Amino acid sequence: MFAAAVVGSFLVYLLIGLAVGRKVRSRADYYVAGRNAPTILITGSLVASFLSTVSFMGELGFSYDGYPVVLLILVAVNVSGYVLGVLVFGRYLRRSEALTVPEFFGRRFGSPALQAVAGVTVVLGIGAYLVAVTQGVSLVLSDLTGLGFRAALLLVWAGYTAFTFFSGSPGVLVTDTVMFFVFLFAGVLGMSYLVGAAGGPAATVSALAGVEGKPDIVSWHGLSGPNAYMGSPTEVLVWALVLGAVWATIVAISPWQSSRYLMAKNEHVCLRSGFLAMGAVLFLYVFLALGGAAINVFNPNVSPSELAFVWAAQNVLPTGLGVLVVTGIVAAGLSSASTFLSLIGFSAAHDIAPVLRRGGADPSTSLGFSRLVMLLAGLVVLGATYVAPPAVLAIGYFAATLFAASWGPVALLSIYSERITARGALFGMVSGFVAVSVLQGLTEFAGLSLPVWAHPVILGVLASLLGVLLGNLGARPEPAQLEFRRSLLPVPRGDLGPDRLKTTLRFGFSTAVLSVAVIVLLLVVYFVPFTQTLAAG
Repeated sequence: MFAAAVVGSFLVYLLIGLAVGRKVRSRADYYVAGRNAPTILITGSLVASFLSTVSFMGELGFSYDGYPVVLLILVAVNVSGYVLGVLVFGRYLRRSEALTVPEFFGRRFGSPALQAVAGVTVVLGIGAYLVAVTQGVSLVLSDLTGLGFRAALLLVWAGYTAFTFFSGSPGVLVTDTVMFFVFLFAGVLGMSYLVGAAGGPAATVSALAGVEGKPDIVSWHGLSGPNAYMGSPTEVLVWALVLGAVWATIVAISPWQSSRYLMAKNEHVCLRSGFLAMGAVLFLYVFLALGGAAINVFNPNVSPSELAFVWAAQNVLPTGLGVLVVTGIVAAGLSSASTFLSLIGFSAAHDIAPVLRRGGADPSTSLGFSRLVMLLAGLVVLGATYVAPPAVLAIGYFAATLFAASWGPVALLSIYSERITARGALFGMVSGFVAVSVLQGLTEFAGLSLPVWAHPVILGVLASLLGVLLGNLGARPEPAQLEFRRSLLPVPRGDLGPDRLKTTLRFGFSTAVLSVAVIVLLLVVYFVPFTQTLAAG
């Protein structure tokens, strides 16, 4: 039944993609959904492209291993990136009317070379992230069906490539939103059942406190003892805050998040979507983090830990709910995969290919060419995933953090500074990308150990800023660059209406209320039971 449900969901998403793809008539349709997407679709795509198998497998496995509250600390910081991101970058990006985020950089600095370099970072960075997501979904499908990993990989790849190839951004938005609701209900209902089956919040916390081999799993700093691989409590807290800030930057400026605003109907849709996405992610992660740890009550020895939720769906949850959970995990992976593949294809066709033609005719004017490049990019990702060893969380974090260092400083300076030049932006983007690639790669895959305060992303950001300073030496911004920046600053006249503003403020107020509700929920299901367990122990 589990395998049939997963295959059935593949077919549903493919049919949606085919149906939506029939309405795609132009590059604006294919790349940015005609710039007419409503709040629900932008919100669904923001959350769905953020939550992937890295969340439902990698991070949930991190919680299961012994760090649920640490994960919540990280998330409490990173969700701020939704609201801050749209305020400091996303709304200006939309005003540029670019088709891709690299095109925004190219137009802002009058530099096709910078646009191409930004496109290359998209292809490399998101390509690596797509490998991690594809691995995750393939592992789930292989575990459920008994297929070998590589056979499952071919099925997964064919599924998300097909509906992305035909429908482009409109199909990605619609399928993302459908998948968002699937995995939202799967996460909340599935984890609620696990805690209930363990006897409720108090009994769950008490049982977790006694799990053999995982001391302090319910403490704020997580696992202690010989198996604690995150260091001392102070190091754990610094790590969570640093990574929270890094992921807030990623949420704010990364191409798979900020590009959603290019498709929004108006600026208020951007703001409302940012508020809703922030509330939805914060709410869902309470269930994922605490529920992920609760799986230890039923089985503390799931290996690999990335399959903990899948194991629970098959062995603890009722069949119907288990099926929903499994399809939710698959949906989380497919939604991100489709977004990532579309961005890779768009950048390859629109940002890189024209430069390779050395000033000739722009091949990206052809919708057919864009689809062909999308397919070729997918084949490259398939080959990379085929040979790469499974490492969902490690690869996902490695790929995502590239953009915090390489794009973060340049994105913010492009809006808030008139002094940054095209050469400074180019040097900053390249130096940040190279620095974090080398350092993070050595840390994740070669055993390099750095102190918490010298996290590769922090050093990468410093390298990016140094690159901007060096690139600016002896250079001055061109008048056209300054004029383009100034054209982004005024609020569009159509977005100034008081009625629209009141509605947007209501979205902000509702998100604040939801945030307070999450705090109350944590008090009830975690803090009070935890203090009672300490008092009894």
